[in-house]
Amino acid sequence: MTRSASSRTRGATPTWRDLEVDGSTVRLMEAGDPDADPLLFLHGWGLSPRCYADGITRLTAAGVRVIAPCLPGFGGSDGPALRGIDLPAYAQRIGRLLDVLELEHPVFVAGHSFGGGVALQLATDRPERVRSLTLLNSVGGAPGQGRALTDTSWLRWATRAAGELSPGDLVRSAPGMLRAFVPNVLRKPLTLALTARVALTASLADQAESLVAAGVPVLMVWGDDDRIVAQGTLAKVVGSLPTEVVHGRHGWLLTQPEEFSALLRNALVVHAMLERRQRGQAVVLPVGTSLADVIPVERRSVARPTSLPRPEAS
Repeated sequence: MTRSASSRTRGATPTWRDLEVDGSTVRLMEAGDPDADPLLFLHGWGLSPRCYADGITRLTAAGVRVIAPCLPGFGGSDGPALRGIDLPAYAQRIGRLLDVLELEHPVFVAGHSFGGGVALQLATDRPERVRSLTLLNSVGGAPGQGRALTDTSWLRWATRAAGELSPGDLVRSAPGMLRAFVPNVLRKPLTLALTARVALTASLADQAESLVAAGVPVLMVWGDDDRIVAQGTLAKVVGSLPTEVVHGRHGWLLTQPEEFSALLRNALVVHAMLERRQRGQAVVLPVGTSLADVIPVERRSVARPTSLPRPEAS
């Protein structure tokens, strides 16, 4: 992968704040011009946006506003009731966060691992809020159907997750990951366990196919040495964008922030180009064009139904 100039440039320093969403606290990391086009980034299981900051904040140089909440129960955000831990509950909280932020237009959404599952659910339940999806090593392929996860025991899966990094990656990334993971374990151990079970049982291929059929640009990215999550039934989802395979394990975007930033920026540019093509506009980019220049002045308004039908239980 070619490293773009924007990916070699460190992005704006992120800021943090707490927002109240329906009586619950959501801890939020933001970076970039508040008037720039927003990217909602949803982190992986047991972590927080801080682990990804080096990669996602680089996108601010390309004209992107980064919005990265701590998912409910992680990183200082209040969790849902223990009996109500499922992907719809997580998507509802994030959707309501976008409402509280009073964003005028749909947002680009990217999600890693468990965050990818939340992103898919958000796009299903609140399609008027989602402009495109970039799913990075996402859960949702369902266990037992194409080996979506390597093990159906959440405890063994968590153990594998802890040992997933190579020795070199461990030196670079372990301190930041532990700073996020350990407090989550100490503050919300049951939430951590229950969300792992949700990740292990998520079956979202039908929802992903419905989104593609509805015209949502969906890009799936997989690490070729992922030892935790495999494509499973998500492999059958074919949209207008081919699946991207990168060299790395499940947490490759944590250990390769420049490559992650370059891939995500390119994905957003392609998503914006698809919008332009749908509008009958030119899609050839002049040399040096930034993402802010690519995106149409008039954003796509809500042209899809406010909700998509949920797949029937088998």
